[in-house]
Amino acid sequence: MCLTIPAKIISLRKKKALVDFNGQRKFVDLGFLKVKIGDHVLIQNNVIVKKINKKEIEEIFKYLKGGNL
Repeated sequence: MCLTIPAKIISLRKKKALVDFNGQRKFVDLGFLKVKIGDHVLIQNNVIVKKINKKEIEEIFKYLKGGNL
C-alpha cells in the first residue's frame, strides 16, 4: 500500500513544481497534469499523480488523524 500526503504547489518552473508538505518543500516533476500555483496534489516517486480538491484533503487528514493506518 502506498500513502501520499497532500502537497500545495508554491511555484512552477518548466516541468517542475515546488511543493509544500506542511512546511517541508521540495521540487517534483509535473508529470502529465496541468496544475497552477495554489493547487493541491498527490505525489508518488517525486511525480505529481493527481490534483485533489479541498474535500479530498479533509478526508485524507481525517483518516490519518483517526489512526486508521
